[in-house]
Amino acid sequence: MPSYQLRDTTTRQLLARDLADYAAAEAALDRLDDELEHGLAANGEGAGRIRLRLDIEKVTDGTAEAVGHHVLLLGVDDHTDPLPTL
Repeated sequence: MPSYQLRDTTTRQLLARDLADYAAAEAALDRLDDELEHGLAANGEGAGRIRLRLDIEKVTDGTAEAVGHHVLLLGVDDHTDPLPTL
């Protein structure tokens, strides 16, 4: 029976493993996003400070296959106006 895992696309670091299904992988992504947002807020970081691309991988018989990609943009809840006022 397959399981799912999350991996940082850039560093190839495994962030979560042995997840029951795709929905569990998405829930793990949501928890990771919340934890990172909380950490940014606690450190006073501003908008768009972190951008992560994560893979959801399906693992069958020890072989991992990417089945989804998610990009987390952390800190973007801060309100900044990117366009100058005329």
